[in-house]
Amino acid sequence: MYNLVLAFTSFSAKVDESITKNIGSYSFHIQGELYHKIKSLCLAEGQHPQFAQLHIHDTENKCQNRHVVMPSLDPTMLDQLLTMMYNINPYVEIFKMARDMMAIEGVPTDLKLCLSAF
Repeated sequence: MYNLVLAFTSFSAKVDESITKNIGSYSFHIQGELYHKIKSLCLAEGQHPQFAQLHIHDTENKCQNRHVVMPSLDPTMLDQLLTMMYNINPYVEIFKMARDMMAIEGVPTDLKLCLSAF
């Protein structure tokens, strides 16, 4: 649950259901490509931030915002993980830069964020 609430994206793939029916340790087989979906960086009115939005909107309350998503998490552990992530994860800097640009220049209509692993 901590991994989910700290994720930048959501996971999507076509899962081969014939393998997931096995008894024992859970594993699954993916057919085709693995996708990581990133929702809009812009937050709709009245919506709580999710995934990447959590790194851009209301970052002063980053722990509380994630606790809304997963209320069963230990707030102290969540705060420690967030502190560690904000200190060492290079993607956090990209999202912080996008947040700062949006605050200064407003939200451009053609805003796009592309993450690519080589």
